[in-house]
Amino acid sequence: MDWQEIKNKDEKELRELLADQRAELQSLNFQAHNRQLKQVHKIKLVKKTIARISMLLKNIKRASSK
Repeated sequence: MDWQEIKNKDEKELRELLADQRAELQSLNFQAHNRQLKQVHKIKLVKKTIARISMLLKNIKRASSK
């Protein structure tokens, strides 16, 4: 998922997406541990997406508290 798609979502959608991405990361880590994952670079991409979503949620929270 690219930055523009993430940036245009509201808080509820971001929280749902964050939960989905964390579940996907857990699944990918499990597959990598069992040597079933061929594309290990996906783990890095999912981690970056989680970081971007977390940053946006933090910015939304700061903006609403001001």
